[in-house]
Amino acid sequence: MSDQLPSNEDSQFTRRKFVKSTVLGASALGMGTLAFPVANAAVQAAGNRKLKVGVVGVGGRGSGAVRDIINADPNTVIWAAGDIFDSRIKSFGKLKNKYSGRIDTDGGKREFVGFDSYQKVIDSGVDIVLLTSTPAFRPLHFEAAVAAGKHVFMEKPFALDIPGLKSVVENAKKAQSNGQSVLTGLVWRYSPHLMEMHKRIKDGAIGDVLSCSSAYSGGGRPNQMPDIKFKPPTMSDMEWSLRYWQNFLELSGDGILEFMIHGIDRMSWAMGDAIPVKCYANGANINPVKAANTWDQFSLRYEYADGRTSEFFGRQIRGTYAPSGDTIIGTNGRAIADGRGVSIISGGKEIWKGKGGLGYTNEHKILTKHIREGKVYNDVMDQMGNSHIVALMGRTAGYTGKLITGDQIMTSTDTLLPDIKDLNFKTPFKARKTAHPGKTKFV
Repeated sequence: MSDQLPSNEDSQFTRRKFVKSTVLGASALGMGTLAFPVANAAVQAAGNRKLKVGVVGVGGRGSGAVRDIINADPNTVIWAAGDIFDSRIKSFGKLKNKYSGRIDTDGGKREFVGFDSYQKVIDSGVDIVLLTSTPAFRPLHFEAAVAAGKHVFMEKPFALDIPGLKSVVENAKKAQSNGQSVLTGLVWRYSPHLMEMHKRIKDGAIGDVLSCSSAYSGGGRPNQMPDIKFKPPTMSDMEWSLRYWQNFLELSGDGILEFMIHGIDRMSWAMGDAIPVKCYANGANINPVKAANTWDQFSLRYEYADGRTSEFFGRQIRGTYAPSGDTIIGTNGRAIADGRGVSIISGGKEIWKGKGGLGYTNEHKILTKHIREGKVYNDVMDQMGNSHIVALMGRTAGYTGKLITGDQIMTSTDTLLPDIKDLNFKTPFKARKTAHPGKTKFV
């Protein structure tokens, strides 16, 4: 199994000839296909100098991203941190103790609290910004980071609706033109055992890919919200919702974007990152959380312009079987990813197998390597952006109970959380009603 750090061109699953006519992503977003990586004359190679890193959102994923970039590149320093919650900034001190010498916020002077803390982090003199806050804020934060000329790591999901996705892709295009690298947190794409498997698929190990069946399930909802009756009387609805954001469509995009998109992204990877021409789906909220509005399961079926199909199953219900993995069928065999093990079968025999861990550190190695070499990395266009389109098609098909086409989803104007730039804890918040297939309308 190769440990070589790839360029975008190396790591991207190259489309086979019969896939080329199915790609909608770049054209649907008003963009042309970009080559990866791009050597930009305006890009200054960082060489071996210290790279200053700012983190926006220091909860569980933010703390993890801090750890990952510290482990990935020995000459990085966490320079600034921001969060909307004072308690999280206070707990940031634990990381400073753990990574003594690698976190330097000038005695806390570059630690910021509030809804504008993202801008203060961006303006603090950092080279790289880690965007790891509640995903509803991602398009806003990304736009600000790109405008300030920063390199960006942003966690998934990076958009929860089509208007937000179009904003992210447009700003990713600007970053590419400006020589700024952007890498997203769909970590399975950067897991060496899966990278090696997909390289072998690209090289023809199973022939042409015909279909993929993927699953991504968990043992229950993350951060499940207590009964609303336990909300402190002095706490606003907005603050309560932001503390339990995974329970709300408006803040998380539902489990299909917040969690299951890992499996949807792997499925999309296997299908050459083509956008399906249509999707129908099923889903439900088997164990509703009072006052919340997200579902706990989805089943999706996609069809492509060339007749190929893919399927996805996701579930987050305690006490149930929780499958996760992929079966990729080709004209000459199949590839199987089951947990952290992978194998390729051809002619009835296993011709290769491997195993490995998740690419949390590897993705930051790739990002910092490109920055140090003066190369531009960007995995949004035609890759992770397409995976978000596929997920949004699935959520919409599930919610409405209708057949949703690739062209149709790109016309959606539904914005889950308008006026997010002016958001604060006093902003009124009322969650939408839980989607009801057959009654919920396409917007």
